[in-house]
Amino acid sequence: MGGTSVFGDLEVSQPLDPRVWRNTMGSFASGVVIVTTQDEAGQPVGTTVSAFSSVSLDPPLLLVCLDHKSRTRAAVKRSGHFCINILSAEQGDLARLFAGPGATDRFAEVEITPGTLGAPQIAGALASIDCRLHSLHAAGDHDILIGRGLNIQATPGDPLIYCQGRFLGSED
Repeated sequence: MGGTSVFGDLEVSQPLDPRVWRNTMGSFASGVVIVTTQDEAGQPVGTTVSAFSSVSLDPPLLLVCLDHKSRTRAAVKRSGHFCINILSAEQGDLARLFAGPGATDRFAEVEITPGTLGAPQIAGALASIDCRLHSLHAAGDHDILIGRGLNIQATPGDPLIYCQGRFLGSED
């Protein structure tokens, strides 16, 4: 099942193998963040994300990509706000905890404080950026959430890096 590119002249004869796509994209090193907000009952929810980037300086905008099935995505859409917690090199275990299925209380042993709009800021993170949801764009099986930065709490340190299926810089 082929298709035509937006340029109209490039024919795609075979769809890309999702495994090859994931492995190739995984070769790009990225920082690691935990996106947090509150659910409809006011309880904290969050998930580990490596698809995160700055978008604009004026106004201060960033983007994060969340799977359509993500409980955190649904909670952000409902609440209209979220917090980006940029993890430090020592927080590999925390990144793994928030990357798995959300059946357990991920926040049970995590020190948090409420941010400007109430989304949890994670203790020990290099930075916590409180954002109001600016816009949301569907993109395949994910949504691109654009957030407008409202407040930043930051400390110096080494970041946690994710590449080729593992955390680099982590002490674990």
